[in-house]
Parts: sequence; C-alpha cells; structure tokens
Amino acid sequence: MTAKKIMGIIALVFCGGIGLFIFMLYATIKTKSTNINTNKPFKEWVGQTVTLHRQTFLFEENIRMNTNGRYPYTLLDSLHPQWQYVEERKNLAEPDLVEITSFPTGTKLRIEKATQYTNGVSGSSYPTVFGTIHHNGQEYKIAYQWGIQDIGRRFDKIKESWKFHQAPWQTQQDTVHYALPDAKVW
Repeated sequence: MTAKKIMGIIALVFCGGIGLFIFMLYATIKTKSTNINTNKPFKEWVGQTVTLHRQTFLFEENIRMNTNGRYPYTLLDSLHPQWQYVEERKNLAEPDLVEITSFPTGTKLRIEKATQYTNGVSGSSYPTVFGTIHHNGQEYKIAYQWGIQDIGRRFDKIKESWKFHQAPWQTQQDTVHYALPDAKVW
C-alpha cells in the first residue's frame, strides 16, 4: 500500500468516527416520544369528545414544551400544576408565551391522541394529550400536559408511579397511580 492509500483510509475512518459520534450525540440528547393511547388512563379518553367543566386558557409559547407542530397551542386551566409558572412567564418584561383566548365551561374538546415525551438531556418525562377545540368558528389544535411522575415511587422501582391531576374534562381527580412506558429513541 502506498502512503496515499493509507492516508485515505485513515481520513475515511476519522470522518466515519466523527459522523458516528455526532449521530450518537444526537440520539442521546434528542427528545424521545412514545404513543400512550392504549395505556390507562388515556385509553378511556382518546377518541372521545369531552366537555370541559371549568374555564380553560389557550397559550402560544415561544419555547414550546410540545414538539408536535400539528398542535401549536397549549391548553391550561387554573388547577394545572404549571399554572403558577405560566402566570409568571406571562408577566415577564419580555413574555415567552401569549394568551390567545379562553374557553368557557361547557366547551367541547375532541381528544385525538396521547404521547409520552422524554427529554434527552434531563431524562424527565411528560405525558401530553392532543386534541381539537372548535370555538366561535375557529379550530384550535391543542396540547395539554397531563400527569406527573411520583419520584419516590420511581426510585422505589414501583411501575405504577404516574399520578394525574384533575383535568378540566374530569368531574373529580383520579387518585390511582398508573404505569406508563418510557419514551423510545425512534
């Protein structure tokens, strides 16, 4: 082999190694997602049209928690665990979210799917419900983050570690803990 061929092989291996490193880094830090339509408690709601039992608010975020571009709006209500955080974000000198509208009690929401997202950096997960609201002649594609993992139960390796606050379509909170799958890379 000539020196030119050896240098070519070394350059090829080096470039391949860099490409593999970049791919592995991307696969590690990318947000992962998994369909949870058939997992409890989501399977009883997905595909249903529900009535919202309290006033809800629609936001558009500059830095979105939900990466699904088909559902650009975030739906929240005053009982949502993130409500105080959202109130603070709205009152910043340069707010990173805008309140679009509010929906009165009795508004209908068509729940279309549920997805579990896992952040590739922090490893934290958040289940999200996606759906559509028709209100005053407008269609709004919404995402509603629903569920939080009980860290104590997770560290104790109890599969049923997910609990759910009272969603606006529920008349009372479900106090059962549920098992949800981890989000997958692809």
